Amino acid sequence: MTRHADGVDSVRALQRVLYRCAKSDPDRRFHALYCHVVRDDVLWRAWHDVRSNRGAPGVDDISIDDVERLGVGEYLHGIAADLRAGCYRPAVLRRVEIPKSEPGKTRPLSIPTVRDRIVMTAAKLVLEPIFEAQFLPVSHGFRPGRSPLGACEAIRAEVNRGRTWVFDADVADCFGSLDRRAVMSQVERRVSDHQILRLIRAWLKIGVLDDGVVTDRSTGVPQGSPITPPTHLATSSSRSR
Repeated sequence: MTRHADGVDSVRALQRVLYRCAKSDPDRRFHALYCHVVRDDVLWRAWHDVRSNRGAPGVDDISIDDVERLGVGEYLHGIAADLRAGCYRPAVLRRVEIPKSEPGKTRPLSIPTVRDRIVMTAAKLVLEPIFEAQFLPVSHGFRPGRSPLGACEAIRAEVNRGRTWVFDADVADCFGSLDRRAVMSQVERRVSDHQILRLIRAWLKIGVLDDGVVTDRSTGVPQGSPITPPTHLATSSSRSR
């Protein structure tokens, strides 16, 4: 696999096309997306995103530095070959506990392998523009280029316009109790590519390795991967009136 010098621009061009198509036709279901996930430029961009985020190794104990020593091009070539052959299977997640702001409390974090993080990020690069197109401007949570600070600024602006109250809510164990069928039904509203849907279902069903024991989850989605919201961001939502 050769590295594309114009990889970033070509991926952005792909994302702009997908966004425009999704925006112009809210009912369109995309059927040819997997071919973009396995593109060299998309996998290189995914690698750079994963590398910039660093992160700990998964259950295979292969780190970012290990991949660089092995040779990034060859590593990505192997991933692409497995994806094209249909033999890619995600590894189980490594469970760790990270401290929460409340003293003595922790939050479970499920860490995928670097290999899986690259594939997840590649899928995210392709899928994100499609779903981004349907969000309203008032939505700030877990979107590219937006943050809780932006939501706070929007609230401040509304207060200055005369709004008098703010509603703040937090769903207990939101991601841990998500109904996977409901998640997939929403994805399938915009995506009909069976290979992409198979990938997402596989990621949702990945088991978690904790103290040497693999636990299969029946509900919820694990936090700690590129396809789930960052754990350091609050999961509460705010709305002003």
